[in-house]
Amino acid sequence: MISGKVLIHDLELHAYHGWHRHEGEFGQPYLIHLELETDLTRAAGTDHLVDALDYGEIVATTKRIFTERRHKLVESATVELARGLLTRFPPVDAVFVRVMKLKPPIPERIAAAGVELRLTRADMARAD
Repeated sequence: MISGKVLIHDLELHAYHGWHRHEGEFGQPYLIHLELETDLTRAAGTDHLVDALDYGEIVATTKRIFTERRHKLVESATVELARGLLTRFPPVDAVFVRVMKLKPPIPERIAAAGVELRLTRADMARAD
C-alpha cells in the first residue's frame, strides 16, 4: 500500500455563514485547505484518472457542501464539509479541513480567523 494525500490548497469560496445578520445577507470570502488521506497504489500503478481522486470533483463537491447550507458558526460548516467529503469519496480514509474566514467581523486587523480539523472514517462511525 502506498499511503498518501491528495491536496487542495487555497480554494476561495464565497459563502453566507456567520452569526451576524450582515454575514448572512452579504456573505464573505473563505479560504479552504483540504488534505484527503488515501491509498495511492492503484492510481500510481495504472496512471488513469478513473483510479484516482479527481481534483475537479473534490472542488465541485466542496463548493456544493460548503455553500448550499448556511451555518451560524464556521465550526459547524467545517464539520459538515469533512463529513460530506468522507461520504462522497469512499477511498478516503481521513480528511483534514481548514476553513479560514478572510474578513471576520471584528475591529482588529487580522488576515483571517478559522477552524481546522481532521476527521477519520472511524471518528465518523463513532459519532453516528
